[in-house]
Amino acid sequence: MPPETTTTTAAATTTTSEAPPTTFDISLAEFTADAYGFFPDPLPGSDEAHGSGCAPGADQLPDGMWFGFIENATADSFSFDLACFWTGAAAEAAAAADGESEVYDFYIRNNTTQTRIVPRHPEGSAYWLDASGDLTPLQVPMQEWPVESDTSYQPCPGSFCAAWLYINGGQATEVIEQYLP
Repeated sequence: MPPETTTTTAAATTTTSEAPPTTFDISLAEFTADAYGFFPDPLPGSDEAHGSGCAPGADQLPDGMWFGFIENATADSFSFDLACFWTGAAAEAAAAADGESEVYDFYIRNNTTQTRIVPRHPEGSAYWLDASGDLTPLQVPMQEWPVESDTSYQPCPGSFCAAWLYINGGQATEVIEQYLP
């Protein structure tokens, strides 16, 4: 809990909380990207969804690897629509649970309209998909993403900007655009 300062005068008592530190040493990142691994493996507690899953139970995403759609990006943050991403038998089971009959090697569930504001780490990295070649992820500094290029595979940010956010210390330290056929 942040330290509090209390000021008492004859008229009133005022309590203010200091904001938590906004810096995070990126070298301490627990969740790091493998930009060439297509998507992260499911983590414990993810209900077999890839990464950290899709139900953190909080307005603020906890540290982890999260799939969703980056709807907007500013110099300081992302507006992120969290979704679930499954593959294989887990994708088939999730689709069946939703009453869907077709699964194409993966299944995405996006059943909420809530977006979360996720701060960007200024020293982070981003990986965008270059459509002029073989869709190899190309790395740029976090502050240079989204890439303004005619060769980018997907329109980012936007409602179809599929991506993984790697969150450490409450900030996105890495972003990887996700190829979806």
